[in-house]
Order: sequence, then C-alpha cells, then structure tokens
Amino acid sequence: MPLAAEPVEALEEGGNQQQLLLATKGGPALEGLVVGSYCHDVLIRGGRVVGETLGGAAAFVSNVLDAASPREEEEQEAAPFVVVSKVGRDFAYASAPAPARRPPLLCASPTTSFHAQFSEAAASAHAPDRELRRVRACDPIYPADLPDRRFAYGLAVGVAGEVLPETLERMIRLCRAVLVDAQALIRAFDADGAVCHVSLEDTPYARLLPRVAFLKASSEEAPYVGVETARRRCCVIVTEGRDGCRLFWDGGEARVAPFPAVQVDPTGAGDSFLAGFAAGLLWGLPATDAALLGNFFGAAAVSQVGVPTFHPKMLQTCDYIVKS
Repeated sequence: MPLAAEPVEALEEGGNQQQLLLATKGGPALEGLVVGSYCHDVLIRGGRVVGETLGGAAAFVSNVLDAASPREEEEQEAAPFVVVSKVGRDFAYASAPAPARRPPLLCASPTTSFHAQFSEAAASAHAPDRELRRVRACDPIYPADLPDRRFAYGLAVGVAGEVLPETLERMIRLCRAVLVDAQALIRAFDADGAVCHVSLEDTPYARLLPRVAFLKASSEEAPYVGVETARRRCCVIVTEGRDGCRLFWDGGEARVAPFPAVQVDPTGAGDSFLAGFAAGLLWGLPATDAALLGNFFGAAAVSQVGVPTFHPKMLQTCDYIVKS
C-alpha cells in the first residue's frame, strides 16, 4: 500500500503545536508519559457475557508503543515511557504484559469496569455498534500522581473521566508535546453509567487546546469536539473506521487511507491508532504517514478481542510504513 503522497507541511511550520518534532534518528530514545487507567472490560452480546478482558486505553497504548517505538536494535527491554494508571485491589490483570511492565497505582476504590453491549445488527462506518456502560469507577488521576520530571511527549488517554483538567494541564507543563484522545475530555455518564458526550467548548478542557499538539476524535465524537473551531487551536485527527482518517489543521486538511480488517472487537481501536500515530512521529514520519501507521494499528486492534498480540509477520507491515 503506498504511503500518503504529500507530508502536511503546515504541521511543520511556525506556531506552537505545529513544531512537533519527535524524531529520534541518531539520538537516544525519547521518554513518554501515558496517563489513563487500566480497566476491566466485560463484552456482552444477546444478553450473554462473551468475554472478559483487560481494558483501558493505557493498556492498548502501551501495547502499541512497545511494539512500534524506535529503540536500539540490540535493546530488548520495553520502550521508554511511564504509565500513570489507577486500579483497585480487585484488579484482575496485574500479570498481563502492559500492567506487569508498568504497574498501576493501587487505590481503595474498585477498578474501573465497563460493560460493552454489542448490537446484533451490522454497524456502519460512522455509527456505534455497542453501548458502553461504566459500572464501577476508580479514583481519578490527580496532578500529584504524575512524576515530577520532564518528558518528550505525553498521551492523555482517559476513558472514564479519570484525567482531570488540572491533570492535563500538568501534563502539558511536563511534556514537550501532548497528544489527547477526545474521549478523555468529552465523555459523561448518566445515572446508570451509560456513556454520553458533552460539547468540548462547555468543558474546562477547551482553554487548554492551544497548548495541545494533536487531538484525536472518532467520527461519532467529532460533532461534540467542534472540528472547525478546534482545528484553529491544534491539529485534529478524526478516525473514520473502515474509511481511514482525516487530519484537520488551520488552513488545510488531508485524508489518509485505511487498512482492511475483519472486525471482531472494536474496543481499543482508537487507542491503538493514537499510539501508532505517536510512534510514527517518534520515527520522524510526517503527520500523514504517522496517521497511516495509526490506521494500521487500529485495524490490527479490531481484528482480535481485547489487547491484541502483534505477530512478527504483522509488524513487517509496520516496518514497511516506517522505512518507505
């Protein structure tokens, strides 16, 4: 599959977030900061539990960064980034690869848990095929929970309201560039825990957008983000499932082709996309090519239940994108 033909030059010109340069060629690997909690995910179809897995954006993001981030060839250790996550003492996946490498903070409250009720009908590219319900919520992540040192980049990837506005603001101060998943900013929960969305402009996060490098939203979330307003403050990426994704910045936009996938479980697709995109930036790719790498990892995520396993043959495609 050919790469996107033209880099997004506007993303490399003057002005705050558009000077994002994370390439590590010829230098040491750059340390990142991932903020968002691990979760318990329960998958339900036809009123019956069909799966229970490790969830939470931090798990999917860690998985991709470990697979795709630049490292010295002889280095066998995990990629250099810190995860700040919170779980309860009931956490069931402490021995899974992501939490085992980067253990979460333990809290008195229970681990955040989601029930995902899947529709029996085929979903469209732009419509949700599941109803998410938060049945338990762990403590939020506070600014004081973050390490007191500098990072090259940060990913704010909350799924249950755990990334507070003041926590995101501290991330911005600690990190050279911050990438944000819109779900961390616009998700709300009704009395029964069902996930709904609020307008980004009506949240305390809106004032922080000019200090954010990239904001990722799904096509379902995009109307609540207000792309036309947000693109004047930062680069906005809208993922469109089987249609790929689009990048919007002040003065331009670009579409990036998808990778075909047989969808088994859509959980974590957006998280895997954002981590793949960040890894592309770390490799020094222009934004459109980094988005193509994000599309690859998003497609890989939906083809498996839960946090996916990346086999060597799959990662050959990742190498092709990076080296082409």
